[in-house]
Parts: sequence; structure tokens; C-alpha cells
Amino acid sequence: MNATHKQPSADTLFKQHFNDAHVVTSRYVALATFLVLALFAWWDLDSLGLNHPQLNEVLFIRFSFTTPIILLTFIYSFKTKPSISQDLLVTLSCLITSMTIVALHWKFFSLGKTLEINSIMLCLVAVYFLPNIFSIQKLIIGITLIFSYFVYLYYTKHDASYYIHSGIYLSSINIAGLIHSINFDKQRRIIFDKTEFLKQLALTDQLTGAENRHKFDENFIELLKQARQENKSIAIAIADIDYFKQYNDSYGHLSGDECLIKVAHTFLNMKKHPLDRCIRFGGEEFILIKYDVTSDDSEAWGESIIQAVYQLNIPHKSSSIESRVTTSAGLIHWDPSSNLTRTELMRRADEALYKAKDNGRNQIMISYEA
Repeated sequence: MNATHKQPSADTLFKQHFNDAHVVTSRYVALATFLVLALFAWWDLDSLGLNHPQLNEVLFIRFSFTTPIILLTFIYSFKTKPSISQDLLVTLSCLITSMTIVALHWKFFSLGKTLEINSIMLCLVAVYFLPNIFSIQKLIIGITLIFSYFVYLYYTKHDASYYIHSGIYLSSINIAGLIHSINFDKQRRIIFDKTEFLKQLALTDQLTGAENRHKFDENFIELLKQARQENKSIAIAIADIDYFKQYNDSYGHLSGDECLIKVAHTFLNMKKHPLDRCIRFGGEEFILIKYDVTSDDSEAWGESIIQAVYQLNIPHKSSSIESRVTTSAGLIHWDPSSNLTRTELMRRADEALYKAKDNGRNQIMISYEA
């Protein structure tokens, strides 16, 4: 039996979407950060002079820790499924860069030069303008930068005026930036949730909650492609409620809708793998897909489809075979080595369905590949 797989949470999907949408942005941020470092290195040369004995050490501090993480962020922006998400890499890049700036304040102080707070403020403002990390990550960077800078002021015994001046400016930037970032993140999440809702609305049968035919047509080829890549077999069943027209004639269309909803929910509850599918193909016909299943399991799964509907015990006085609602189904087991096309698969499953009906209904018929 296959283990139950949980669907990704809304937060996980949002984060994936967020990172996918900002891959190119992360690449540009990495390039821009390196360019800024190069400009500051030029300032180091101008400030210290080309022949200064400590110049190499200053350049080492500026580039030795920042260059590897910036390069890693740049490289990972070209990967389709990176093992580390872009927002984490960018956050780490910003943390290391900000720590480098504080370290350079220490270094210049040891050389008898007190750097202005401008570079700290510039770094903090740049962080809150970044669109490819979340507000909580910006806050972490901001607090870390401010704390590190105040540690620097403390150990270098700066006057109290430095603390007041720095506290006012850095706290103001941090608070204003955080407010803006939180609102920005909320707006992005609202847009994402609305887009996902509309997407699901367009791809979901509104009566039953099952996927609709449009989603099936859109995704089935990709599902077969993924199964072939992962060397997984799938079972495809077409299930049809027996004598459903007679059920509607006897009980009315509202009761017919209730019957469809109960059957659909039963099928939906049979989904265990994230790639299992339940599609309302039209009227009282459903397509069910079981992912990663053996040939023997396919047969057992097909029988469970018939039994699940039977055990609902929905009265059906107009049925010619039972006093309750039943279903017939045709199933085909697809192996990743198969050459059958989508059309041929559906045709074979449909032929098996009609054999089940001709054979007395309330049963499953299986089509085996030649």
C-alpha cells in the first residue's frame, strides 16, 4: 500500500510561487550587490591610497566572506529546483554583507579613521527595498545590523551623541521599512490567494468539488510524462452511475445533484497520493486516476470504487439491478514503458466500461495492454 502524501500547505505554495517569481530578481540583486562592493572597494583605494600597508586586509574583509555567498546566490538563480530557496540565500547574503560593513568600521577605526553611519543606513534602506525576501527576514537583517553597529560603538567607546544619532536614524529606517514591508507582503499574499482561488474555480466542478474536464485535458499529458520520468505506473478508471437518468426521473434533479455530490465525495476521499485524481468528466461520469500502483493493486482499487458507491446505500427504486445506487467502471493499468497515447488509453478504459455495463453493471472490467 502507498503511504498517504500530504498536499503542500497554502503557505508552502505561496513561498514556492514567491521564489519562482523572483528568480531573476535574485540574480540581479546578486549582481548589484557585487557592483556596490566594487564601488566601495574603489572608495577604499581612494581613501587609503594604493600603497597603504593595510589596503589588502581591508579588501580581504570586504570580499572574502561576501563573494562566495553572492556567487552561490547567482548560480542558484539558474536552477529550476534549487535545494536552498532563493529568499534564504538572499537573506544570508544580506546578513553577511551587513556584518562585513560593520567589520570594516572596526578596521578603519583601528587605522585612525572613523567612518560615518552613511554606509550602515544605505545598507538598511537597500534591504527594505528588496522585493525578493519577506518582511520577517528584512527585520532579522535590520535588527542584526543595528545590534552589531551598537556593539561596535560600545567597544570603540564612542560618545553618547553617536548612540543618540545612530539610534534615531537607524530605528526610524527600520520601523518605516518594516511597516512598508509588512503591508507589501500582505498585498502579495492577498493577490496570490485570489489568483489561486480563481484558478481552482476555473478547474473545479462547482457541483461536486471534483476536478473538471478542462483541468483533466490540461494536466493528463503532464501526469503521464511525470510518471514515465519517475518510472511509476498508474491506473485509470472511468466510472458511470448506473441508470442515473431513471434516478433523476424518479427522485428529481435536486436529489440527482445530491447523489452526484455523495458519489464524488466518496471518490475524492479515496485519493491518497498528491497525484491521484478525481474528475467529473460529464453528467454522471467520473474519471479516477491512481498514481504509483501495481497491476494487482489496480484491480483491488477498481473493486473498491464499485464497493464504495454500493456502500453509500442510496435508494434507487428505478434501478433494474439493485434497490440502491450502483456504478460501473472500466479500468486500464498503464505502465511507464507503454506506447499507448492519451486517446488510446481513454478509448480502452471506455470500452472496458461498456463491457461492464453489457455484463450486468455494478462491476469493474479491466483492459490489459496487449
